[in-house]
Amino acid sequence: MSEDNEMQDYYDLVNQASTLLQKSLSSTYTDALAETLTNLADGKVYVENGAPDEKSVAELEKLYSQIKAVNLSQLQLKQAITVNIIQAQRLDKVEVNKLMTPDTIGLIASLIAFEILTASGQKKINLIDPTIGTGNLLIEFIDQLNLAGDFEINAAGIDNDETLVGLAKSFSEVMNLNLDAYHQDGIAEWEITDIDYAIADLPVGYYPVDDNAAKFETKADEGHSYAHHLLIEQTMNNLNDGGIGIFIVPSAIFQTDQAKKLSAWMVSNVYLQAVLDLPGNLFASKEAQKAIVVLQKHGGKAQQASNVLMGTIPGTDNVKEFEGFRNQVRDWASNNFKG
Repeated sequence: MSEDNEMQDYYDLVNQASTLLQKSLSSTYTDALAETLTNLADGKVYVENGAPDEKSVAELEKLYSQIKAVNLSQLQLKQAITVNIIQAQRLDKVEVNKLMTPDTIGLIASLIAFEILTASGQKKINLIDPTIGTGNLLIEFIDQLNLAGDFEINAAGIDNDETLVGLAKSFSEVMNLNLDAYHQDGIAEWEITDIDYAIADLPVGYYPVDDNAAKFETKADEGHSYAHHLLIEQTMNNLNDGGIGIFIVPSAIFQTDQAKKLSAWMVSNVYLQAVLDLPGNLFASKEAQKAIVVLQKHGGKAQQASNVLMGTIPGTDNVKEFEGFRNQVRDWASNNFKG
């Protein structure tokens, strides 16, 4: 059987199991998918208060044994589950800010992190995604780093959406990754400490809890503050000295009515090391265009890069141009992040 057929089989079987659980539990498809993945990781069907019923449990056990018989590599497994997540988001009509981050963005972010880690000689990192969502960005980021080098990665994620936290946790379990997942408002105080790196595709919009926003320097002078500004400040404040934050943000982040507050905070607290527009073909319109911003917290061996890495990242399908971009990142990292 071809690899594509095996991936299709895996997707179809997980879809069948999730659909069956959705009916049995009267839940959303996303919740059912999360429970399916948890059951697969645990090797048994979780039953609470008689749900799912005995008939459904028997059907699920049969499906799970078929799923376990499908032989996929780590990369294929992730791709198959990613398609299941896309299906879940379509069926549950998920809002735009909660849509899954494409793999290409995780790949590019991991390339940047890999070159910084290689230049600095760091092999062990504590990593967080403060807006973990489905977990796809963080898992793709970790998988690509593991493919590229020998790193010891401890990962954590935060999200205010309980369904998505459950999905991210179960996704990581099936992928055999150790992830601590926290269901909380990322702008409220964090329990987790000792963090070296952060990766986040930040939700864009206004943050509604003005009392929580009041303690941040990036808060708006009047009205609601931008959630993505607050999350950048919160994340960088929680990193270790010299810690790196890799953020996916709107390309126009420095051209909005609240940009002055963000820029003023950055000057005092972080080094702006890179601003790179993501490939345009990843977005439906110019208005939806996003960029990767790399920030480094003051302290430790951190210093302002002699040249801020700027420009537009070529599409990964353009092999020659993308290889040129990789070389540019390597030179930038080796010149500015020596251990």
